[in-house]
Amino acid sequence: MKNKPELYTSLNFEHLFRSMPTRSVVLDADLTILATTDSFLEATKRTQNELVGNSFFTVFKEESKANNTSDIQQLFLEACQHAMQEQQECTLPVLSFYLLATGNRKQFWQITIKPLLSSTQEVPLLIVEFRDVTEDVTKEHEAQASHLHLLQMAKTVGATVWEADMDNNRLTFSESYKDIFGYPDSRLTYDLEAWKELVHPDDVAYIQSSIHNALQTRSRFWKGEYRYRKADGSYTAVYDHSYIMYNYAGQLTRMVGSMIDLNRQKDHDTRLKESNERFELIARATNDVIWDWNLLDSSIWWNDGFKNLFGYREEEIEPTAISWTSRIHPDDVDRVQTSIHDVIDSGNTYWHDEYRFRCASGQYLIIRDNGYVMHDETGSPVRMIGAMLDITERRRIEQKLQESVAHSRIVMESLPLMTWTTTPEGLVDYYNQRWFDYTGSNLEEMRDWGWEKFIHPADAKTTKDLWLHCVATGSTFTIQSRWKSGKDGSYRWFLARAIPLRDLSGTITKWVGSHTDIEDSKQTLLALEETSRKLRFLSESIPQIVWSANPDGTIDYFNKGWYQYTHIPLENSKNFGWTHALHPDDKQLTISTWLECVHTGEPFNRHLRLRNVATEDYRWFLARAQPMRDEQGRITKWFGTATDIHDQIQLQEELERSEKQFRFLAESIPQIIWTTDPTGFHDYFNQRWTEYTGLSLEDSIGFTWNSVLHPDDRPRAWERWQHSLRTGEFYEIEYRFQNTNDGTYRWFLAQAMPMHDEHGNIVKWFGTCTDIEDHKKAEEELLEKNLELKRINYDLDSFVYTASHDLKLPIINMASIFEELTGNIEFSDPDAQKMIGMFNKSLRQIHNTIHELSEVVKVQKNNERDLELVDLVALTNDVLESIQETMQNTGTRLTTDFSEAPAIAFSRANLKSIIYNLISNAIKYRDHNRAAEISLKTSVRGDFIELIVQDNGLGIDMNKHQNKLFQMFKRFHNHVNGSGLGLYIVNRLITNSGGYINIESTLNEGTTFYLYFNQKKDLV
Repeated sequence: MKNKPELYTSLNFEHLFRSMPTRSVVLDADLTILATTDSFLEATKRTQNELVGNSFFTVFKEESKANNTSDIQQLFLEACQHAMQEQQECTLPVLSFYLLATGNRKQFWQITIKPLLSSTQEVPLLIVEFRDVTEDVTKEHEAQASHLHLLQMAKTVGATVWEADMDNNRLTFSESYKDIFGYPDSRLTYDLEAWKELVHPDDVAYIQSSIHNALQTRSRFWKGEYRYRKADGSYTAVYDHSYIMYNYAGQLTRMVGSMIDLNRQKDHDTRLKESNERFELIARATNDVIWDWNLLDSSIWWNDGFKNLFGYREEEIEPTAISWTSRIHPDDVDRVQTSIHDVIDSGNTYWHDEYRFRCASGQYLIIRDNGYVMHDETGSPVRMIGAMLDITERRRIEQKLQESVAHSRIVMESLPLMTWTTTPEGLVDYYNQRWFDYTGSNLEEMRDWGWEKFIHPADAKTTKDLWLHCVATGSTFTIQSRWKSGKDGSYRWFLARAIPLRDLSGTITKWVGSHTDIEDSKQTLLALEETSRKLRFLSESIPQIVWSANPDGTIDYFNKGWYQYTHIPLENSKNFGWTHALHPDDKQLTISTWLECVHTGEPFNRHLRLRNVATEDYRWFLARAQPMRDEQGRITKWFGTATDIHDQIQLQEELERSEKQFRFLAESIPQIIWTTDPTGFHDYFNQRWTEYTGLSLEDSIGFTWNSVLHPDDRPRAWERWQHSLRTGEFYEIEYRFQNTNDGTYRWFLAQAMPMHDEHGNIVKWFGTCTDIEDHKKAEEELLEKNLELKRINYDLDSFVYTASHDLKLPIINMASIFEELTGNIEFSDPDAQKMIGMFNKSLRQIHNTIHELSEVVKVQKNNERDLELVDLVALTNDVLESIQETMQNTGTRLTTDFSEAPAIAFSRANLKSIIYNLISNAIKYRDHNRAAEISLKTSVRGDFIELIVQDNGLGIDMNKHQNKLFQMFKRFHNHVNGSGLGLYIVNRLITNSGGYINIESTLNEGTTFYLYFNQKKDLV
């Protein structure tokens, strides 16, 4: 908080200020609270520690629950700024809001902001005073209500009601003014000075003095008689009686009164007598207790309702007020007499009270009593007329309601739902324990609008808007929304409901609500809604003709499918107009069948032909209809469809022929065909089964098939078959079946697939058994040949390795001798140096070939050695480092993308050899007309990692070399030196580890190698 200004600290200001009787606070220029009076703290139920040092707006933020809080804050801020800038006191309009400290009761406060000037004429402090004007505002509202009542009374008695608004200098008369004073075309609103012009000149001073005296004494009433000019220029005597209203500063603000033309009242006594007679007649005709109390002699008159309600005889009823006061309950009589005399003595006109009144039986009834005080021309009370209403039953019901509310709390705590209640304004004041168990909150945290922090953000606004609407209109609140669990923060769907409780007058006294967990049903409903949406779409999309008929069989509706096919308008098709579209051969039988169904109520089902009037073609349709019945079983409607089956009928014969061909084919194929039910019970075998096993179909049904399996295959076959039955997986196995005719066994490949219904349930298994005996024998022969081939390859590799090893030394010696020879001998032949170069080149080629042959052998032997997860970035960098000079000299650019598969399970040395060979070849066979570009990229392809190596070099003629790509010593460009072993080595390294390689190439565009590395599961 800022340092207190000098004006504040120079006095023991805080002590003096707190003791002030007004509700006030001291603010600094930033609107921070420096001090408060004890009266303000008591009104807001706050403490000094809670307010001092904080922004003033915390008062409204936490205390005010009105919907206009933000407007109040803005208005207050503007008023403070005005007070500081103009250095003048500023009073805000009367504001209404609710304070928690008053139980959320509506309050009216008048706020005055007073600036305090320092010695430098600055405004360091503001004193804000809050005056509670609730009572004054309430009285003003009552006065307004009385004014409306006065208008009605004036209309009844023939008086003119007027209102003088001092603030706006406006005088307004009621509509009767025109009739009484003869001003039919006159307006009803004037300025105040215009009234003086209509008062007789001799009476103006007297009237002004009379009004002035009433104002000086702060009287609430004024009355007077004077002459008032009518429209024809004549004056008439008027009796004027008014009610005076003051503002909160005691200043006159308004006067409301009535004027009676006394000349029109000359027969007043006569009409009064008639009025009394009419009053008594009306009083006798009603069941209410009506009373007429003469205040001058204390006599009282009761209508017959008194005897009817309270059970007294005529002779038991005293003619004075004692008949009333003596029967009021002793505990109520003093209070009631005081209240009625307060009204009479104060000059007011309306009185009401509730009390207990004794019946003749001794029982007390609870009475609601209303009375109206009548005054004479001097304003003195002379008569009081009223009515008594028995509200005993109402109060009993209200008591029961209170007991019911208490009982409801007990019930609400026992319910498995989350239940709650709110005030009539919609502020929550109770939750049951289920709510706190679910949200993990407490009542203080949840009061009023605390629930907002637990509702799903997407549902918050809709729910709050609907709740406020229901509170405002009193309508039932129902909504589905999601609420957060305090345990794990998850949201669940709840159905929130609330109904208002009302008293006998219809006023809402409480809201009672509940939250029902509908998460499971909501999810089910969402699924059903999705299904319903699909079904609705399907129903709108079906190609059938849809129609409906009345109970007598007359058609009243066709969908658009009818017109799209027949081209007959709907109006021409109604009733029995549709029969014109029938084929002549179908017409009579179709109509008679339809009428028979209408008569019996049986479903209609018939094949018929309908005509397209545009083409005169007929097509076959299947017409169906079902009757809809009411609760008594009477048909109320027929709904039907007509489905185009023309193509089906035409295809029926073709289908029958196809079925015969299919059966013939099924019995002609060499495989054994069989089917089972969902449990694996075999119910069909074709003829091949019987021919091979010698078992009839009857002997094979069930599980007999297992008995003809080879004993060594039975457990394995049975277990595999049971696994497929449990899981629905494709069934495949190799086993041996016995030919019971000769006792021999042959190998079969058994395969089966399940057929599912629309719900995904297996309804049938279809299987075959294929004789693979010859295939198995061929496999065994192939296996033996493969083993033999491996032995040959091993011997060949050994020979190559030995030969290359034995040839290395002679070649080295030859190169040394030739070098010595050429170094010591001079040649005269000019082509000698060329020949020497050619010889050296040949020696190097022989040496390189022998080296690469030995490398091939190493590939064979070392393929599985040192298997590891190789990082491709590091490995590629090693390769590039070894050929860095070549890359720079040739201007080759290389890019990599190993993001999807950054490592490969492989021998590091072998993988380095593969990448080295492919990059070297790309550089070697580059196109010299453009810069060489090479890219390496990996991706995952199932159990393989794909390495793509792409270049923009010379390319390979795939049409010419497709089948020779990986042959040893195969070269595709003779103008470049090479041994032709690079691709051979790459292919052997990959295929020996379970992988493979593909190549795409285009001449003069480039080549792409797709290398697939089989990833061993124990390494990946």
